[in-house]
Amino acid sequence: MCLKQRVSSSNGCWHIPKDKTEGIYLFVGYWHILKEKIKRGRKAPLLLNDAFVLELLYKIWYNISRKSIRRKEISMKSVAMAFYNGAKYIDEQIRSILDNMEETDELIISVDDASDGSEAILEDWVQNDQRIRIIKGPGKGVVKNFENAFKHCRGEIIFLSDQDDVWKPDKIYLTLQKMEALEARYGEKTPILVHSDLSVADHNLEMVAESFFQYANIPKRIVLNQLMVQNSVTGCTMMINRCLQQYFFRPLPMSKIIMHDYWAALIAKVFGKIGFVNEPTMYYRQHGNNSVGAKDAKNPVFLYHRLKEGKNSYRRMMIESMEQMQGFVETYGEEIDNLDVYELLESYGELYYKGKIKRLSFYKNHHVLKEGNIRKLMQWLWG
Repeated sequence: MCLKQRVSSSNGCWHIPKDKTEGIYLFVGYWHILKEKIKRGRKAPLLLNDAFVLELLYKIWYNISRKSIRRKEISMKSVAMAFYNGAKYIDEQIRSILDNMEETDELIISVDDASDGSEAILEDWVQNDQRIRIIKGPGKGVVKNFENAFKHCRGEIIFLSDQDDVWKPDKIYLTLQKMEALEARYGEKTPILVHSDLSVADHNLEMVAESFFQYANIPKRIVLNQLMVQNSVTGCTMMINRCLQQYFFRPLPMSKIIMHDYWAALIAKVFGKIGFVNEPTMYYRQHGNNSVGAKDAKNPVFLYHRLKEGKNSYRRMMIESMEQMQGFVETYGEEIDNLDVYELLESYGELYYKGKIKRLSFYKNHHVLKEGNIRKLMQWLWG
């Protein structure tokens, strides 16, 4: 039976495929008919009630379902964790990570300090699961600690993890799915970062907000102009491929890097691609010892404290982002092929030397603005 006969019946109805092979065959056949109709100047029957729509949805569903075969098998996945006195919550986090992993994967925990009783907890996990490796941290802060964990990872892809959250059972699966789609489109040699939404929870894992991005009023779509002044990639949900990891294997301006996830996001946006999983893949636990926490952007108390911090605090934050960009250009500038991008980043890195009028003019002309009216107002007032 030819393609034309396979995709349509005598009464004009579309046939529903019974398996993946037939679905692809029918899709190709329909496209062949569509091209012929276009050549003859006739409209193709793309009505919502056509059974073809069901065929197309079936094909999409089949290819993204768990039954579909991955484009390639990944021999090892690594999870990098920076650890500092996290005895209270580390059991739950490690258990949730291991439940996501396969036997060939590894969990690398770089320990800066475990004097709160967590050393015995970690050693017990190592004795009972060969996938876990404990390495001594540099003791120079969270950014350097994560860098240390990176360098000990052997996997083709690396997930980042905090010590006090809890992963949902399909976190690795959903993130891998997005990464593979990006690699299929842009190539395996493209630096790729994938992150996701996350559920905000209190210290007992009671739900505070289903979506962190809605709760904190953070943009899901990442534009370079906005990323320069506001990071919307949450490191504890982040995954990077081996190609992106290579950008960390060189001397880095550690004193200018605000956070490891911010730096990785800049690398991915300038040199590669960023993917987003639009559903929560973990519980983001909020407690008194968070290095970076979730804040309700609509809460009047939060807004009051942000305004109370005033000019000096906000100006310092803006200067730090400019110094970070200066360090980024110093580190990777020669590798930036796009001249417009290079000049934009370089100009922002030098902006803190300029006067207030020139800074405001730069923000406006290049649309370098934060998300949210309050954040924009503070940027105009004190940036």
